[in-house]
Amino acid sequence: MVTVIVPTPDGRACADTDGAVMPHPSAAVSSEVSAVPRSHAFPTADDLAWFRHGDAGMPSAVRRATTALATRMGYPAARVEEIGIAVQEAAFNVHRHADDGALLLRSVHAGEAGGIELVATDSGPGIPDVAWASLDGNSTAGTLGIGLGGIFRLADDTDLYSIPGRGTTLVLRFRLDRRAAPWADDVAGLTRPITGETVCGDAYAVRRDDERTTLLLCDGLGHGPLAERAAAEAVRAFLAAPAGRPDAHMGIVH
Repeated sequence: MVTVIVPTPDGRACADTDGAVMPHPSAAVSSEVSAVPRSHAFPTADDLAWFRHGDAGMPSAVRRATTALATRMGYPAARVEEIGIAVQEAAFNVHRHADDGALLLRSVHAGEAGGIELVATDSGPGIPDVAWASLDGNSTAGTLGIGLGGIFRLADDTDLYSIPGRGTTLVLRFRLDRRAAPWADDVAGLTRPITGETVCGDAYAVRRDDERTTLLLCDGLGHGPLAERAAAEAVRAFLAAPAGRPDAHMGIVH
């Protein structure tokens, strides 16, 4: 199944699944996307590894995987250590406080720039006072002791959303070139393989043609490597296609 979503001038979205464009009543694409200049390069992300809540060794596993990735990508050794401290502290918070949760490690490509992103999301008590929790020195016993304030200082870009009694989502970004501008991501997404699989048949992509921003949501049939291969081919065809209407893109993808 492939769905192409196109923001209309009024900010609503249209989904094109069979050549017909139709209003989408629950559109999550804002009119701000339509104002993105043509030169805008949407970041793309590779979802590399998921880490589940419940394993006492999870924080250390997150740190090892992230520092190994940072080393391969060419981060300076001192920066690799800082990244390791930040992601392990974030993982400790999920492990210690959440009822359930997961962390996603991603590599991000944004034109000439790029870097590492960690997304931590949980179901748990949430953070009643984010401003207080973000101050240096307000850490949780049993962690590395740097708290959210330290995490925010070590990361280049951060975002946090929390609802008391529901849970928290934290995003940390570490740019390979710290002098580069923050990644502009008017559109973002992530994928997750089903339990027992290491790859996912779901995929997404974004392209910009003049005043049109087009989003591709793709679900390769089945699970595992074959579904991933089918979805990856759909993304490749979508991004390589000439500018045109969604129905033209659909024909090329299929």
